[in-house]
Amino acid sequence: GYSRGMIGLLWAIGVMAEVIVFLMMHRLLQTISARRLLLLSFLLTALRWLLIGFFVDNLSVLFFAQLFHAFSFGVFHAVSISLVHRFFTGRHQGRGQALYASLSFGAGGAVGSLLSGLLWDRIEHATLFSLAAVAALIAFLIVWRFMHFNQNISLAD
Repeated sequence: GYSRGMIGLLWAIGVMAEVIVFLMMHRLLQTISARRLLLLSFLLTALRWLLIGFFVDNLSVLFFAQLFHAFSFGVFHAVSISLVHRFFTGRHQGRGQALYASLSFGAGGAVGSLLSGLLWDRIEHATLFSLAAVAALIAFLIVWRFMHFNQNISLAD
């Protein structure tokens, strides 16, 4: 029931938070490991989806949740690109970036959009956002359990 202007403002808050994180990522990756940043990103993404799903009528909570876009997209993307640069060297970097983009935004975005579109009218919206939070928590567990790489990864690598 929010106006187009309010929805645009909420989106703008998320984008501004993302831009601020992109400006800080070089320093963050020098002081905090990529693994820890990914773990934090997935935890805050799960929290973001839960806040949006359960507090849709509370505008102040939605504004707060939109700030987490800095982590749910900004930190995730910056760390992912730094890892692509680290693990795909030389002439393979383009292939690594294509693989990352096609799997995360391409296939992942398509599957997520398809499932949420199919389920939107069939289940409670809070339940759907909870499922998105569960997906983020599964990603957290995968990184926590299986991803162990050098701590010093920077955007300049």
